[in-house]
Amino acid sequence: MTKRGMRAWRGVAVVAALVCAVPAQAQIRVEGEVLDGHSGLPVQGVIVQFPDLGIAVLTDSMGYFRFDAVPRGSQIISTYHFAYDALAAVTPIVLGDVLALNLTPRPIELRGVAVDVRPRGEIEALTAGRGSDFIGPEAIERLAQRNSRMLEVLRTKAPPRLQIRQQNGRGGMQFCIQSSRRRPSIQELRDLGSGCHPALLVMDGVVIYAPPSTSDFVADVAPTLPADVADMLLNQNPNEIESIRVLTPTDAFFRYGDAGRLGAVEVVTKRPSGRRR
Repeated sequence: MTKRGMRAWRGVAVVAALVCAVPAQAQIRVEGEVLDGHSGLPVQGVIVQFPDLGIAVLTDSMGYFRFDAVPRGSQIISTYHFAYDALAAVTPIVLGDVLALNLTPRPIELRGVAVDVRPRGEIEALTAGRGSDFIGPEAIERLAQRNSRMLEVLRTKAPPRLQIRQQNGRGGMQFCIQSSRRRPSIQELRDLGSGCHPALLVMDGVVIYAPPSTSDFVADVAPTLPADVADMLLNQNPNEIESIRVLTPTDAFFRYGDAGRLGAVEVVTKRPSGRRR
């Protein structure tokens, strides 16, 4: 080959090398992270892609992704995750930049799954078990539309273990908890008699009435609520009541000791001040 021919081939080779080098130099590494737009936490398993280039990757446990070769300039980037709204945007591809993609959570439709929504009172009663009866906020709110006194609410929606007796002529009111599932034992009849066995009364965590001791029952001392306590319960506006719980004697004894041996009625009001859980 002549020297002129060799120079020509070298010129062609240089031009070819320059042509091939242009695309390689125009492609750069692109990396970034995908975050939950509400919590700011990284999101794993998001498909991040450049649809026009036909390349895609998955985010790792830290929400990071990386593309080794993406052409410079503006590119369309998009994401997919079943728990988030899809994202599609045009972003400039600049050397050294780290992309941050914030996704918006979306509701997930689960076919074949039925959701049973229950009132708070019913849930409370289910979680409390058989050891207590519960009148929740929803039930009290409905009853308060027809009744103006707490006593009327209790009589309308009295749990099975709650009996209410109002002593005539003395202005007193007695709360009695007697299980409808069994008769009093002989020992109970001997110690407490066959009359009303008043329960412990608690309002917002404060004991407002404790029943007499066993010796007082034996001495035939009629257990009666103090006038101020009876008046408060008789005239208490049901709109001020959040919930009423009736505890069995066993549960009340474990919670309040000897004072709860005959059961307890716990009243929670809507007034937050002074409330103890």
